[in-house]
Amino acid sequence: MLLSDTVNLVIENGVGVIWVNNPPVNALSHSVRAGILAGLEQANTNSDISAIVIGCDGNTFIAGADIKEFGEAPKEPHLPDVLHAIRNSAKPVTAALHGTVLGGGFELALSCHYRVAITGTKVGLPEVKLGLIPGASGTQLLPRYVGVETALSMITSGKMVSTASLPDLIDMQVDDDRAGQNNSPFPEHEHLVNHASIIFAKRTANDAFVPPDKRDISGSFDEDTFDSWRKKLAKKAKGQLAPQSAIDAIEAATQLPFNEALALERTLFVACRDSEQSRAMRYAFFAEKHAASGYAKSTCDVHIRSVAVIGAGTMGTGIAIAFANSGYSVTLVENSEEMCVSGLERIRHQYQKMHDQGRMSEAQKDQALSLISGTSDYGNLADIDLVVEAAFEKMSVKKMIFSSLDAVCKPSAIFATNTSYLDIDEIATSTTRPEQVIGMHFFSPANVMKLVEVVKARSTSEQAVSAVMQTAKRMGKVPVCVGVGFGFVGNRMYAAYGREANMLLLEGASPEQIDSAMESWGMAMGPLAVNDMSGIDIAYKARREYPPIYDDPAYFLAADTMVEHGRLGRKTGVGFYRYENGKKTNDPTAMALIAIEAERLGIEARKVSDEQIQNRLVLALVNEGANLLEKGIARNSEDIDTIWLNGYGFPRFRGGPMYYAKASGINNTIEGIKYLYRETNKNWWLPSEKLETI
Repeated sequence: MLLSDTVNLVIENGVGVIWVNNPPVNALSHSVRAGILAGLEQANTNSDISAIVIGCDGNTFIAGADIKEFGEAPKEPHLPDVLHAIRNSAKPVTAALHGTVLGGGFELALSCHYRVAITGTKVGLPEVKLGLIPGASGTQLLPRYVGVETALSMITSGKMVSTASLPDLIDMQVDDDRAGQNNSPFPEHEHLVNHASIIFAKRTANDAFVPPDKRDISGSFDEDTFDSWRKKLAKKAKGQLAPQSAIDAIEAATQLPFNEALALERTLFVACRDSEQSRAMRYAFFAEKHAASGYAKSTCDVHIRSVAVIGAGTMGTGIAIAFANSGYSVTLVENSEEMCVSGLERIRHQYQKMHDQGRMSEAQKDQALSLISGTSDYGNLADIDLVVEAAFEKMSVKKMIFSSLDAVCKPSAIFATNTSYLDIDEIATSTTRPEQVIGMHFFSPANVMKLVEVVKARSTSEQAVSAVMQTAKRMGKVPVCVGVGFGFVGNRMYAAYGREANMLLLEGASPEQIDSAMESWGMAMGPLAVNDMSGIDIAYKARREYPPIYDDPAYFLAADTMVEHGRLGRKTGVGFYRYENGKKTNDPTAMALIAIEAERLGIEARKVSDEQIQNRLVLALVNEGANLLEKGIARNSEDIDTIWLNGYGFPRFRGGPMYYAKASGINNTIEGIKYLYRETNKNWWLPSEKLETI
């Protein structure tokens, strides 16, 4: 029986199966909500039906809201009304779960009286990642099944969890071998719905069942649980509204009658939804989707199956792991067999560490390691589809490698460089195939960080760009296509950000004050602590390898002073800070060395407020971002924001530097930049002409 264009009702052995078919992820569109509600009404009035199952076609159960309806006025029936009808159904409702059960889809499953899940199913409430909390009973029902602590963890992190780890939530877990019994012609999840769930629903149809909202809160929790979580998240999720609101809603579930707590949840949800933070995070969500899929696919279907990684250092081994984790065959290349063996051992150590931490099974570890081999002979790369070079950051080294690859690799092979700064147009001249040369700039650690800047050089073909973008997406990365220029987009903007941190050091601000100001603003780490961690000499060498952007004696003078006194950061035990036994402490010597240079240039020390530090560093990002748009190195503001959210720890609740500039008022932003230009008389503060249209 057709209930809507996405929902059917069929009767199997006295069980009414409400069948959702809304590809690709069975999102809770208006049509789905209306169809489910109509199915409940009909099933409850049909005497031939004793129990109800809600299941889905395709590869997943309902995976959340319909993003096409984001920003539109919601149409009735609203999701809370549908879930209310499920909870209050006179006949028991079983959710048949498979794939990923997320957001409103998980709230629907929680509202059912029973849940049957196929092995491998994952559930989650990711609303916090959009600056929201579950708004249709998720904060009220989840703790009734899994306990307060687990509910707090799941809801405030937004992470998915396997149903196998939530035995009190799942009434019946169907193993793969059981799902495939009787040589069923259906895929496993359809077999689950058509057999296991129906059998379960039929068997329990006459059992007394407790509506979800009538269940007691599961498990025990300490009196100070909620305050403890508030303190923890105040530090971990600095400045974010949604995690704190989620704690309030879950606490209400333990103190108030269900309907009162549910009303509070809705009030908190609406407050989050209408906040600037949620607007920024929803913008970020769509910006990432656009960046990853916005580059037109080439008509040439290039398939990348095998990959070589040149360089077995920290970055090279991380890149190799990232490819192997995604099922690619990987050849690690080094100058000698000894160096190659050392790199492979480093990779084995990393995989063992991941296994020991419970991040992968023994089988997954062995499978990934089986995909990685090593060689010191470029002749073994003849049939490789993609080569990623991650060698020493020096132009002569890069060109020698690419020339050697050009001599041995098949004509269709794509050559990618992981360079952070160097001119890829120049690197491409060392080959006879510049159309196959591209940048694939990973961020460290490459097997963890999502961002990949895909750098299109002057001669890079559309086919090569499309192939690399699609490969990065298959790796689970967030690829953003950018153009050639010193530092591309991310590091070029980071240079402007770091430039102002360095200038503020010369003006008398301490490393601790600068870092503390930016961390309290929401940055994951302060710029000087990051510099110490990555090595102050890295950018120092890059500035000498590539012509300087600005000919100014104060330009990165503080950082240059550290390097020239052997203070390279954590690896030498001293940098902007001092490090002893892994602990960071302030070091007056660093400030004394910087003060000498400031005095030499006639820069007077002064008091600087945290607000001035924050304003100056963020405006430096915005103006440089606009300059990159003006030069065509960045395609649009959304790409810039995606890069900064995924590669540099920019606070997601602020949307990204370009979004933040617009949200703050573009006229205010421009006036702030003009003020800094007048005050500093530095050319780098000349306002970009692109600011008015970002």
